[in-house]
Amino acid sequence: MDKLRVDWNLLSPARIPDWIRASVELHLSVLWQSLDCSRIRDLLPWNGPFLSEAFEINLGKWSFLYEIDLSSSTAVVRQARADT
Repeated sequence: MDKLRVDWNLLSPARIPDWIRASVELHLSVLWQSLDCSRIRDLLPWNGPFLSEAFEINLGKWSFLYEIDLSSSTAVVRQARADT
């Protein structure tokens, strides 16, 4: 099974604490393993990007909007926000 990579989509690393980034990556990795998305890629009719719908993950005060590119085993984080 492939390991999921996380693309932070040019979000400023200084804006998101390291422990939050690590937690998001861990949660997305567990999701990836439970879905076994590497098998889905074998069924794709082409080799280009194949993005999922946008999903949101919430961790404490933080919310992240992401998509999963099944063809490259990458979660692309599109937005991050911290509620104050």
